[in-house]
Amino acid sequence: MDAPRTAAGLITRQSLRLTLPEGTVLVIAALFVALVLLSAWLGWRATATVNLIFTDAAAFLQSQGKPVPANPVLESSALILLRNVAVYVSLIGVLAAIVVGNRLVAIDRRSGVLPLYGTRTGDSPAFALGKMQALAALVGGLTLITTIVAVATLLALPAITVTPAQWGQLLAFFLLSGGYLMVFGLVAMGAAARSRSETVGLLLPVTLWLVLTFVLPSVTGNLLPTASINPVSALATPPDAAFFRWTAWAIGPVSLAESYRYLSAALLDFLPAGRASASAIPPLATLLIALGAAFVWAFQALRRIDLTRSDYDV
Repeated sequence: MDAPRTAAGLITRQSLRLTLPEGTVLVIAALFVALVLLSAWLGWRATATVNLIFTDAAAFLQSQGKPVPANPVLESSALILLRNVAVYVSLIGVLAAIVVGNRLVAIDRRSGVLPLYGTRTGDSPAFALGKMQALAALVGGLTLITTIVAVATLLALPAITVTPAQWGQLLAFFLLSGGYLMVFGLVAMGAAARSRSETVGLLLPVTLWLVLTFVLPSVTGNLLPTASINPVSALATPPDAAFFRWTAWAIGPVSLAESYRYLSAALLDFLPAGRASASAIPPLATLLIALGAAFVWAFQALRRIDLTRSDYDV
């Protein structure tokens, strides 16, 4: 193993040791996991209740010699139970990724350990790679926890059947979600590296998230901010007006929240029939381009940090 890669591994481990005990990181990560658990429980409880009502009604109809209709639980995709998870990913999950990305850099700039890294890495990409590996590990951990919760929820419902294709869709959804979180984590990491103020380094990615999540959807689809937290109403058809057709086509490629919304709805089977993105660039391509741009932004910002001196405290 070459020296830069070894140094990157050391920086990754050290970053994880410093960031994981952070109170802010732990609180927002715990909040995200708790909301995912709540969403999964609500979906499980609602489905179990409907199935229980149907079972009682079917027994009554059979005793009366009347035909029994189809079980409504089996009429829709099992993945629809998890549609609220997509909302929590785009809201609390993104905030968690922003906080993690910021703290991975801000902690070092404030504590004065940058010169120590500089003596180990020199002018190599090891520092940047180590920090991005730490971010990927933390975001991946959050995504893995939500995946386990979702799978456990589906397995706990004996009334529903999940096909192999649907398990594949669920896996694709969480891979997509992990990539979406990485975009904002990388942006936050780059902002923390470039900003002269710790506060500004956090406000910049948060402002970007607010614009992408609440402002742009209102311009491209007449979507009220409150509708962004409803996975169904957020996919309502926009007014049939030339303004919204043009803005959806032109601004859609930079409206990451909308791209994620369309893709997650399609993977979790709650995208309305006939509803499709009007963006000039397909949603998946938009997210891949954003992920690549965020990676370049963070890498270049981390490479430009002066590892010979400390920041924030001098």
